[in-house]
Amino acid sequence: MRFLTIFLTVGLAAASCAPARFVEPLPRDHYAATASFGGPLITFDSLVIPMPLTSLAGGYGLTDKTTLFGGLHTTALLFKDLQLDLGALHQLSAQVGWQPAISVAPVANIVLAFRDNAFKVWPEADVNFYWHYLSGCGNLIYLSSQNWFELSGTRADGAPQTRHWLANIALGHTFDGENWQYVTELKYLEAGVPNLPGPADYHGISGNGAFGVYLALTRKF
Repeated sequence: MRFLTIFLTVGLAAASCAPARFVEPLPRDHYAATASFGGPLITFDSLVIPMPLTSLAGGYGLTDKTTLFGGLHTTALLFKDLQLDLGALHQLSAQVGWQPAISVAPVANIVLAFRDNAFKVWPEADVNFYWHYLSGCGNLIYLSSQNWFELSGTRADGAPQTRHWLANIALGHTFDGENWQYVTELKYLEAGVPNLPGPADYHGISGNGAFGVYLALTRKF
């Protein structure tokens, strides 16, 4: 029950439920299904652990440079909230030597609360830099800037909304097998934003933001 209270009351929860969905496009007409686990680091019973947030996602290679994807945040369903992220990833440039490949992803983050039918949309714009570091191998390292935008002028409590840009920075590694991919990601959430007193004790830098740890397993088809 303590985790449920934390999830319902913290501001970081919506923007920190999952790692980057895709940073490299899938081949054309290929599919992928992903399950992820993790979240911002908090203190729970004297232990520093990631929040146990889970999600599922799928992707389809529309072209060799563009992948469509969608995600379902399964932890949110426990609280009678339907939370989805729908987006498209497009590769702007390929890797040349140690010059990274670059991709961008516009995303719509959607939440529908079944309790009162409240509806919310957060636009997101991601920029990814990724490197294949072994010749002939699909393993890659990536650096991602994940940017959420708050469109409302007021918060849920009616107070003025002063934070319209939520910036997250992620560093990740993808181990690529023939049919499976394994992803680990370290994320710094809401960089530069002070942590206000609340039910969750976040671990960031000098009281600002929070680090997050994520794991993902992907099946390729």
